[in-house]
Amino acid sequence: MVTRCQFANTPQMIAYHDEEWGKMKNSSQEIFEALSLEAMQAGLSWAIILNKRQAMRHAYANFDMVQLSRFDEADVERLMLDEGIIRHRLKIKAMIHNAQLALSIEESPQLPSFRDYIYQMAADFSHQLNNQEDDINQAMAKQLKKTGFKFVGPTIVEAFLEAIGVYNHHDSQCFLR
Repeated sequence: MVTRCQFANTPQMIAYHDEEWGKMKNSSQEIFEALSLEAMQAGLSWAIILNKRQAMRHAYANFDMVQLSRFDEADVERLMLDEGIIRHRLKIKAMIHNAQLALSIEESPQLPSFRDYIYQMAADFSHQLNNQEDDINQAMAKQLKKTGFKFVGPTIVEAFLEAIGVYNHHDSQCFLR
């Protein structure tokens, strides 16, 4: 029998744990989706997010930064009526705003891709702050907010860094530790 993290206690959570959580992401779109889902989770459980993830992918143009960055107020109103997603006006607007910022990073000749920007920032803060995770979470949240990102407090940043493989927070007995 395989030992997993305690949160992996349903088929959906087991699949997420085994196949996605804590693994490095290969594209900016995957990074943006992970950041967006963590922001949507604020105040909710991860099980709710996973249950609504497919509907959110459909509603948010599969987290394509170009398409999502073009959403307007009519799209916000449309999304507020979509029962399949998290219907929180501030989170919806933040998702669109964050897509615009991520896209500007992605398209900037002075900056790396959004994926590389995030991983490099995490590596830089890890080095500067001697791998003190609480300090890294605070510093990264502060930098993302300074850049203009929304719904990126230290708790969300920690969950995001776990999800994209920066931190290995698997339980000590977990087969993925």
